Amino acid sequence: MFSNLKLQMINLLDQTPCHVNQSKRMMAYLIDWFVGALCMMLPLCLGWMFLTHDQESMTQVNVFRLAEASNMRTALILGGLGLLMACFYYIWVPYKIYPGQTVGKKTMGIQIEKTDGSSLRFKDLLIRQGLGLLILEGVLFNPSRLWQDMLCLASGLNFSGYLLYLGIAITLVSGLMALCAPSKRMLHDYLAGTIEKEVALKGRHQSI
Repeated sequence: MFSNLKLQMINLLDQTPCHVNQSKRMMAYLIDWFVGALCMMLPLCLGWMFLTHDQESMTQVNVFRLAEASNMRTALILGGLGLLMACFYYIWVPYKIYPGQTVGKKTMGIQIEKTDGSSLRFKDLLIRQGLGLLILEGVLFNPSRLWQDMLCLASGLNFSGYLLYLGIAITLVSGLMALCAPSKRMLHDYLAGTIEKEVALKGRHQSI
């Protein structure tokens, strides 16, 4: 019964082969994780230094510590700016600055494309990067923890643990989808109708 269920699930997935090197995908993720975290933390760290003049514990800042140092409103504003910076990197950069690519993907010669060959729209990136990566599969990205902390701070309720477990479950399912099909597409790709392809790096000749 389990084998039949697994086979049915595999049949529902995209069987189109994807030739993107997995090591390159991992390196692109690590670069994006680091650069995205820097963008997100910039407003929080600047706000922390302005409020406390403390540089030693700047790397440990979060909205709860900011609220203690000032007030909840200030903490939420700084958190919101952090999310805007994260959205700028994960959504606006691949939309306008490097079409279809974040810094990590551009460095590793990977590009996001529509499966039907149409142009990649802002809506597609909003669904793929925003809803898919930063919310549903957000356990792998720092901005997910930020919006969850902001939600807990604003509501006065501590349900971040439940959101964490839910995110882990969704991410595991998404990872299995990529492992079970030749297309290597994850949940965020299915939501946005996208796929990743290798492209020629600047100064090199490399086929897609």
